[in-house]
Amino acid sequence: MPLDSITLSALAAELRPAVVGAKIDKVQQPERDTVLLSLHGPAGNRRLVLCGGVGCARAHLTDASFENPAQPPMFCMLLRKHLIGARIAELDQPQRERILLFHLDALDEMGQSVKKTLVLEMIGRGTNLILCDGDGHILDSLRRVDADMSAQRQVLPGLIYRLPLREGKPDFFSLTSAERRAAFAARDSSRPADKWLLDSFSALSPLVCREIVSRCGGDDARLPDEMDALAARVDAGDFEPWMLLEEGGGKPRDFSFMPITQYGAAMERERFPSFSALLDAFYTRRSQAEEMR
Repeated sequence: MPLDSITLSALAAELRPAVVGAKIDKVQQPERDTVLLSLHGPAGNRRLVLCGGVGCARAHLTDASFENPAQPPMFCMLLRKHLIGARIAELDQPQRERILLFHLDALDEMGQSVKKTLVLEMIGRGTNLILCDGDGHILDSLRRVDADMSAQRQVLPGLIYRLPLREGKPDFFSLTSAERRAAFAARDSSRPADKWLLDSFSALSPLVCREIVSRCGGDDARLPDEMDALAARVDAGDFEPWMLLEEGGGKPRDFSFMPITQYGAAMERERFPSFSALLDAFYTRRSQAEEMR
């Protein structure tokens, strides 16, 4: 249940008022892939989770408690050196990708103002947390990627940070209704409609593709109208934090920015007051369920 690009857009819009302008007072790394920033700003004292774990990558405010290791990891020490005292100046999601850029105003060892950028990439197995200086050079990362690991893109100290290569598919939400309908008319109708959506457009998750098709009620001719309805929802910023739970046991199964109806009575649904509350509850409950198992 990766954090899809539209849920991330909704989350980023929610986070900006809480984190932009806030000062980083403390940096912790309670788990191998998780960094916790203690913030003080206009919204008061908040804690921001940045997780670079494969399959659980995310960013959200949290009220959960974490147990820190006796000896901070080296990456944590590096982040403390560069981030404590810095202010979050801006939060971006470039090109509607599953990436967040935290632009920071900080001070160097001489007390001079400098810029830093903390990058959270949440893209498949390339998930990473990367710290860059004001010139875009990588200071270090949660996971270093050398040429043996990737011939196309290395992530190593000293290299210039570059965004991951984009897929060749067009952004579903950047197209006009006419362009989406033309793609639908030219499709191979023998392919399942949800697979066609997923393979033809970027910014759509498998869950959302299945939901669009499910809302057609078995009539694929309705698909262009459902595609337009989804685009209109996103354009209007009509986002709702929903969690899907397995019936009876209440085990977290998935989450989305819209009500998911495709499972009928086989899944329970729970609406949350915010996307941070949704993600905090989802991963806390999932961790508890795994510990019980």
